[in-house]
Amino acid sequence: FGTDSGQNGTFKGNKLETTGPDSGLEGTGIEPSKDSTTPIGAADKASFVHQADQENSRGDYTYISEPSINGDANAIVIVFVSPTSDRESTGAASYGHNIGVWYEPVARRWAIFNQDRAPVPAGSAFEVVVPQASAGFVHDASLLNTAGNYTYIDDRLTNGKPDIELAVTQNWNPGGRRGVYNNHPVDTLYDPKVKKWAIFNLDGAPIPEGASFNVAVSAGASDSVR
Repeated sequence: FGTDSGQNGTFKGNKLETTGPDSGLEGTGIEPSKDSTTPIGAADKASFVHQADQENSRGDYTYISEPSINGDANAIVIVFVSPTSDRESTGAASYGHNIGVWYEPVARRWAIFNQDRAPVPAGSAFEVVVPQASAGFVHDASLLNTAGNYTYIDDRLTNGKPDIELAVTQNWNPGGRRGVYNNHPVDTLYDPKVKKWAIFNLDGAPIPEGASFNVAVSAGASDSVR
């Protein structure tokens, strides 16, 4: 799917249905995301499977309900298409849409959305991970750190550490601000010449200025920082 550059910088909440002011999801029938758990002392703050249905979905997005991130516009939320979906059995390859997350300030909930703005099918399942605050951050693509389809990360958790593992999810509007679409599959790689990790569009398309990404660093990287 190609990015519609004319939509960059638009406010997603104005385009799609939301709940009433300050009402959260009360009275909407939206239940907590399935299998939601918040383990104490685990490597991640929370890890669970979210399943889209008619109650928690609004067109191209589906609300996540998880106590550890509800009302927190600055949470780091990582999502993957789950192979446990009622509709799909092979995960992201067959889902057919590039996904991301965004924070809906009226409902005060995070949501998973399709970058091409196609409706999220009922029954679609997503693995959601919320890392500890010390193991995650937001990376913003700018003119200074981006060249073509690459944007370089500059963070103490990742610089000079080629052996760590990164998980990345596109974040449409970090902190609830206006957002930028990047309707392309992304991945990461380590550049030994500059000793930094980079996020890149797999299809070679340029990363737009202002595109943002939630980044979670594997256990061990944060432990080495003092």
